[in-house]
Amino acid sequence: MGLGSPRSPEDSGHPGEPGVGPDLSPPFTAGDEATAWLFGLNRFGIRPGLVRIQGLLSDLGHPEDRLRTLVVAGTNGKGSTTRILARLLQAAGHRVATYTSPHLLNVHERILIDDRPVAAEDFTSRVEAIKPSVKKHEASWFETLTALAVQTAHEEKVDFLCCETGLGGRLDASNALPAMATLLTTVGLDHQRILGESRQEIASEKLGLLKKEVPLFCSVDEDLRSQVFQAAVLAGSPCHFLDELARWDSRDRNDPPRNSWDLVLREKVFPDLPDPGTVAMRRNVALAVLALSELESGGGPNLLPADVSGALGNLFLPGRYQTVLTNPTWIFDTAHNTQALENLWREFSGRPGTGRKVVLFGAMFDKEPPVDPGVLLEGVDHLIGVPVSLPRSRTTAELEDLFHSWGRESGSWEDVSVGLPAAAVAPDIPEALRLLAGHLDPADTVLVTGSCFTVAEVLYRLGFTDLEATRTPRPAVQVLDRMGDK
Repeated sequence: MGLGSPRSPEDSGHPGEPGVGPDLSPPFTAGDEATAWLFGLNRFGIRPGLVRIQGLLSDLGHPEDRLRTLVVAGTNGKGSTTRILARLLQAAGHRVATYTSPHLLNVHERILIDDRPVAAEDFTSRVEAIKPSVKKHEASWFETLTALAVQTAHEEKVDFLCCETGLGGRLDASNALPAMATLLTTVGLDHQRILGESRQEIASEKLGLLKKEVPLFCSVDEDLRSQVFQAAVLAGSPCHFLDELARWDSRDRNDPPRNSWDLVLREKVFPDLPDPGTVAMRRNVALAVLALSELESGGGPNLLPADVSGALGNLFLPGRYQTVLTNPTWIFDTAHNTQALENLWREFSGRPGTGRKVVLFGAMFDKEPPVDPGVLLEGVDHLIGVPVSLPRSRTTAELEDLFHSWGRESGSWEDVSVGLPAAAVAPDIPEALRLLAGHLDPADTVLVTGSCFTVAEVLYRLGFTDLEATRTPRPAVQVLDRMGDK
């Protein structure tokens, strides 16, 4: 199978989130019985609607009404933007809860208090406590998690909750939360079966989050701005477009690398911000800074720290162009659709360096990668495909067909014995890691991408069981030497 797979998510037996189920292999397993029960809710699939989440929140005493919440939506960039908002607010002296999805290694990563995940024991006890209400309302997996995040934020007495939407916006569980601001990052093609076949239809679903007198901060492409503006006017939501209110240094893929950049807003300049690694990530940083700056200028509390540059220098964004290993460099990025992958490969292929560039790629079969990457892959020396240990993963045959459609013919893995092949598909992730461990040079760079689940399993197979262990990059030799022994 190539780009158009006739399989559907229901065929896999896991119609909801691909990496959540009580019968999957590590790192996609539950750590205890309560979490296994929670994972079991995922078998009912994605169930848009607000009635069930409203019932859960009512049973909890409506904790959402006592929170100041910023809601972030978008096809790509919403998770990183949510964490950037939280980091800036925390650096300004506020206690902050962050709710993002999906997780990589442990489910309780989704709920952070001041940039640290809630304790596994606390998460488990909350799952046990909410069970009767979940059964009463027949709530979905994501609705249950959203209610848990809101309850945790309230009981932890946070000043702000930064909340990433799940899917779309209009009928997403996050739309049950009263927001002080809505942020919309990008609109691209993803989840078309549910959200619509065009970017305009998908944008309409996301714009269903808009509420009267709640400002919208938006960084969508120019061709969608008239639609966004019209929806904001009809909703009575003040609309702020990033590209009209902010300027920053442009960066071409051929420009020499720089360690800092300047962000200019109407009334403030933020100089020497640390380079977040990609052009897309700069936009996310700019959108978050714009939103907090405008909210602050409207008479609210201080939302931005005195040293914005220093705060962003301590930013932890797991799986977002994240360097985990060095010498050779291993970069992990959860890009999984056409828009995100094209932006990522443009950055990676233009990355300066003397060594080889290697892409380790695995994807879910129901995600559409770029149809013709063309020049975007010209700077990649080696393309290694890997099936992920999930029913929804593209198989070795499907990856080979995909590589063929990209003009990269993959040879037989059995013939891989000396050196790295130009293109090949490994039978599994451990086998691919053993090959790389034996043939990489210190100057090489590896990009692990295609799916958050690819990132998750590669991290796990490299020996990481907790995201906290990836905050500081470590020498690759400490990790890769073990692979040769397995």
